[in-house]
Amino acid sequence: MRDDQRTVRLEVRFSDRGAAGSILALLSRGPGLLLNVLKGRVTSDEAVFELELTGKVARVEEAVWRLWTAAAA
Repeated sequence: MRDDQRTVRLEVRFSDRGAAGSILALLSRGPGLLLNVLKGRVTSDEAVFELELTGKVARVEEAVWRLWTAAAA
């Protein structure tokens, strides 16, 4: 992996299933970021995903921030 690339694995829990779908769709279309869903579970109450994000450091950091913000809402 190049020095300007980073891979991050994280678990994200959303209380709003719709918000989860929206943010994952947005991130999957963005340039410079590979979004890999390793595991996912969606119930009537929540959505939980184990994700792997790969890309340039700044892009991965931005994606983590967006995920954290959406999950906290």
